[in-house]
Amino acid sequence: MEYVKFGKSSFEVSRMVLGCWGLGSDFYGKVDIDTVINTVHAAVDGGINLLDTAPNYGNSEEVLGKALKGIRDKVILATKCGNIKYEGGSYKLLTPVSMRMQLEESLRRLGTDYIDLYQIHCPDYNSSMEVAYATMNKFKEEGLIREWGVCNHNAQEVLNAADAGAVSVQTIYSLTRKAAGRDIIPVAANAGLGVEVYGALAGGLLSGKYDKPRVVESAEERRPMFYHEFREENWAKTEKLLAVLKKVADGRGLPMSQVAISWTLSNPLVSCALVGAKSPEQVEANIAAASVKLTEEEIAELNATVY
Repeated sequence: MEYVKFGKSSFEVSRMVLGCWGLGSDFYGKVDIDTVINTVHAAVDGGINLLDTAPNYGNSEEVLGKALKGIRDKVILATKCGNIKYEGGSYKLLTPVSMRMQLEESLRRLGTDYIDLYQIHCPDYNSSMEVAYATMNKFKEEGLIREWGVCNHNAQEVLNAADAGAVSVQTIYSLTRKAAGRDIIPVAANAGLGVEVYGALAGGLLSGKYDKPRVVESAEERRPMFYHEFREENWAKTEKLLAVLKKVADGRGLPMSQVAISWTLSNPLVSCALVGAKSPEQVEANIAAASVKLTEEEIAELNATVY
């Protein structure tokens, strides 16, 4: 596993991050606790040292806390605040009182007395973001968190957060979401932030698992709500991209998923890629992807795809 310095923080992070949404028996279906524990341990044993979750990823924090018993000191534990889920949706709330309550609840669920990387999940335009950033700095002064970062911020918001003390940004970035590579990522990297990207597989789409649009909104098939690439009106573009991805993958004798992840990591401004897994086997495949090095020609061919 390759490790890189994470922005201005003291962290050296693995280039592959375990995204824990899929372990929370929520958006991506049910996972039993034994599988969660085995998956987390496979990640840590394979060299992954950054684990990323959030309070609204089902019961991800609770099960992750159980899985980390005895190995908490081996990981950089990241969670989030500000995006509060309720049945039927979510709302943003970043007042100091709410943020403290959210942090205390995350600490309790995770079974730890500090968070390594505490992240603002999304901006709250009904609250003062300057006050929210100051609250994060207060948590750091109190030793409740080691560092803080932001997610899903636009370029100017990223700069504001960096000026206030953030050390990282998390943004969506993949073959189907190249815009961040032009806009957010260079701004964040130039500001000295660690850049953690998510969505490298576009909800499984870039694994080659799907050959038609997904329109069923069951627990297993809600992806059209989150990844517009699945929608019927975008499927013609999606098919063209998948054909190029398959060509490159077949030429290397690799799964499409590993090529998609490798493309994401080929951006020199990306610190690490957050990829979900629901089993030790998926973790091992993701770890293998971090070692794949695409040629300049392969990267150019993928860069030219329609998204």
